[in-house]
Amino acid sequence: MSTTTTTAPERAVRPSDAADRDAVAAVLSAAFADDPVFGWIIPDPARRAAVLPGLFALFAEAYQPLGASRVAGAPAVGAALWAGPGQQAVAEEDTDEFGARLQGACGEDTGRVVEVIGLLDEQHPSAPCHYLNLLGVDPVHHGRGLGSALLQATLRRCDTEASPAYLEATSPRNRRLYARHGFEVVGEIRLPDGPPLWPMWREPGARRL
Repeated sequence: MSTTTTTAPERAVRPSDAADRDAVAAVLSAAFADDPVFGWIIPDPARRAAVLPGLFALFAEAYQPLGASRVAGAPAVGAALWAGPGQQAVAEEDTDEFGARLQGACGEDTGRVVEVIGLLDEQHPSAPCHYLNLLGVDPVHHGRGLGSALLQATLRRCDTEASPAYLEATSPRNRRLYARHGFEVVGEIRLPDGPPLWPMWREPGARRL
């Protein structure tokens, strides 16, 4: 008779709640501080460090009520913002308010944020799927398997429900992470005079490498 054990990184993963917002924003800010896409959005490193916490707090707040996001640790040292099939983080009637808050958080960089969001929306699949908006682990905690644990917490559900998953990788490093968990590159989104993003799709039951 075999038994299934739960590893320490998996035990650290839990559903996020509203109280996690600021910790999630801090984790994602550290994780994406040197990311090529966010470097394109906010080229100046000092300004990027100042703007990202407010930007990610908005996204954490928008995704948390959907009930699919996960954090690792208490306080959080890793976070994954998910939407389930058919869910939308910002409802149509709330887009103007969200846009105003985005402007307040990003100031002169709002135009590039909106441009990236628009490009992602154009490529977003029409088929129902679990959507990973952002996943990051504080660099201090890299190498502990937390990124994989955050992915697996939802991918197990995808496999149980026979539901696909979708995301956009923003760097070769995180593209490799996602590929190890069964995601396949299905295209490329090129920013104007900037780096690419890679839309990635995972069929339910895709084998982990």
